Amino acid sequence: MKRIPLVVMFVVFLTIGASSQTTRQLIDSARVNKTTNFAKVVKFATRAYEQARAENQIKLQGEAAFMIGMGNYLSGNHDKTLRWYIEAEKLYQAADFTDGLAELYSDMGILYLRLKKMKEADEISQKAISYALRTKNKQRLSAAINNRGLMFLDGGKMDSAITYFSKSYAIYKVIKDKVGMAYALDYMASALSEKGQYGPALSAMNESKQLRAGVGDKTGEAIAVNNIGELYLKINKPAEASPYFIEAGKKAHALKYAALETYTYSQLAVSYKMQGKYKEAFEAQTTYLELTQQELDAKRNKDIEELQTKYATDKKEQENKLLLAKAREQKAELSRNRVGIYALLATIIFLAIIFYLVYNRYRIKQQARFREAMLEEEHLRTQAIMDAEENERQRLARELHDGIGQMLCSARMQLEYSQLDDGPADEDNAALQMLDDSIKEVRDLSHSMMPPYILNKNLREAIEEFIHRLNNKDLVNIYTEWVNTDSMSIDKTTTLMLYRSVQEIISNIFKHARAKNIHIELVNHDTELTLMIVDDGVGFDKDSLLKTNKGLGLKNIESRVAYIGGSLAIDATPGKGVTYVIELPLLSVAS
Repeated sequence: MKRIPLVVMFVVFLTIGASSQTTRQLIDSARVNKTTNFAKVVKFATRAYEQARAENQIKLQGEAAFMIGMGNYLSGNHDKTLRWYIEAEKLYQAADFTDGLAELYSDMGILYLRLKKMKEADEISQKAISYALRTKNKQRLSAAINNRGLMFLDGGKMDSAITYFSKSYAIYKVIKDKVGMAYALDYMASALSEKGQYGPALSAMNESKQLRAGVGDKTGEAIAVNNIGELYLKINKPAEASPYFIEAGKKAHALKYAALETYTYSQLAVSYKMQGKYKEAFEAQTTYLELTQQELDAKRNKDIEELQTKYATDKKEQENKLLLAKAREQKAELSRNRVGIYALLATIIFLAIIFYLVYNRYRIKQQARFREAMLEEEHLRTQAIMDAEENERQRLARELHDGIGQMLCSARMQLEYSQLDDGPADEDNAALQMLDDSIKEVRDLSHSMMPPYILNKNLREAIEEFIHRLNNKDLVNIYTEWVNTDSMSIDKTTTLMLYRSVQEIISNIFKHARAKNIHIELVNHDTELTLMIVDDGVGFDKDSLLKTNKGLGLKNIESRVAYIGGSLAIDATPGKGVTYVIELPLLSVAS
């Protein structure tokens, strides 16, 4: 019996490693082509999916399934897209791939919007933001926020849509993602256009076009050019719109983007008709109909080719099976003495693969447990700090109220008794007034540190009580607006954290902003709570402030909001006031 050389076994194991590397390269190739050639995305991703499945590489198989879905989405095959996205979700969950789920849920939200499944879009967009926050990946977070803005845009809530697009654009700008900035500007332009703000919409779309051209995103640039033409049509300027449709059509033709090219000709026909150029409108409409027919013919031919390919493949497989059976029979006759060795080698390789997969899965689970433990520890540490701070506030408040406050009251009573003998003097009256003012200041300070009304009132009532005291003694006008707050129900911890945040923000405005007016708005969106505070003060440079110790107040507010699962956005410009927006998912705080 012949011995198998060690070099043969070494080559076998190298082949396994090379196959895994090739799978990753195929997925990367699919990603590279997603802005230029949708067919290549599906082609490379399909090969990667089959290879990863054969190797039992679950995570890579999930990435490949996601890319197949993306390629189909870009090609307009939405039914296939949903099927592959669901397949990717199952594989990502099996591999515990949080970052992949964040990316997947973000794109699934867009797909559900296209399919007009608004309930699913709302749920999946919130999951996308939640997973993106867990990964601390700003790229994922900005995409998830942007896609939630699309949900509001499609639902006709333009103000909310613009808010989310602005936040997404700001994050993209920080991480210098020009493609992401361009997408956010595209959607922001749509929302502005729906509100009739065509000037800002055109400005946003032109900036998007320049960004896409700068990064070589030819497909996005073609779409942006077409969108500029549509904006000019909306403001009844068809002469300005026509050149943009012509340019967009040429770019789409060069990219072989048939759907966009066909659409540009339909819009070009409309613009010519509005200008009274009926001959040109007829020619554009004729081209549009021809392209539409070509698309139908191409789809029909593609279906026929797929059937022929499937038939040829099935036939070839049958022939291969017959040849393989004959080869096996001949091999069995010629080399029966080697069967045992090959079986042993196959068993060793199989066991090695099983060992590697079991170990890799164990390692992934251990890493996941470690991350969960770290997150839990961080949460407990934050909770301990918040509890300690609140307990210290309460202790100081009791000391002020029961100690210094009572002493001041006793001093006042003694001073009143002394006046009964000699009659009130001007100095005594002044002293009484000073004691009254001191008692009031101590009472106000103790109430601000431990407000009793927060224990038996809701958030709206607590804020109103706090504002009432401020409006009685300050020159700043404070206006409030409450939307759908009667049905709002949140726990005491959340109420206290939000109240403390409002208290800190208002105190900062009084100390530094030199504002004349403050507007407070609390809106209950059923699944999300939005608290917005706007002042017309001197503003500040947020980045510079956060780099110094003066920014500790803002960091404290961010910590409180993050502790209860919310997010804080600050729009601050020197000389133009400041806007604070706190957003909190109600599903996580409902009592």
